[in-house]
Amino acid sequence: MIETGSYELLSFEEARQKLRFDREISLGLFDLSTFRIAYCPGDFAYVGDIELYQWMWCDKIAGLVVDGDVTIDGDLMDNSFDGSAAFVLARGNLRARTVTLGGAEVVVRGDLRAEGAVFNSASAGRCEIGGSLSASHLVTDDHATVVAGRTPALSFALGYVDPTMSEKLRVAESYLDILTPEAATEFDARSRRTGSEIVVRIVSAIRSGRAVLRA
Repeated sequence: MIETGSYELLSFEEARQKLRFDREISLGLFDLSTFRIAYCPGDFAYVGDIELYQWMWCDKIAGLVVDGDVTIDGDLMDNSFDGSAAFVLARGNLRARTVTLGGAEVVVRGDLRAEGAVFNSASAGRCEIGGSLSASHLVTDDHATVVAGRTPALSFALGYVDPTMSEKLRVAESYLDILTPEAATEFDARSRRTGSEIVVRIVSAIRSGRAVLRA
């Protein structure tokens, strides 16, 4: 559960009318009428990891709307692959240790800064950054990630690439192109496996602070 003194929990319909976040977030096909929206009119600071799938289904929070900056003293992560996770709309900047997204929507109107990697996977997900992205790596794996400004030097794409990102992402043919030789052997990355098994292992390593992506 979120723990901060600068938010209010609104019913979904009240929040939609008051905050008009539906102009910036595509809400999918889920019935969200029984969920709540966490709203911060200023800056939002959180100590620990934020897992958006848990927020959705354990805390019944469908989204976080922040008019200022978001600072996470931990990881921003999403363990869903089908879009059934809470969204984040940061109208300022967002900072976290790492960002690993699945099917959630994350929209940052300013800059996104990660101490480690940004690794986004799942065709149902969307990550839109209105400013620049600062991170050790950016990896998109069949994921709609769009960055209006600068991207890291180590930016790779497997599968789908948004047309606006074609000159910012280096196309990788397989996980062998993005993993260190040691990690590729450990994860048996000779091909892109069917299913999410290898993605889960890569993401878990990134979250634990292991250097598994090529420098």
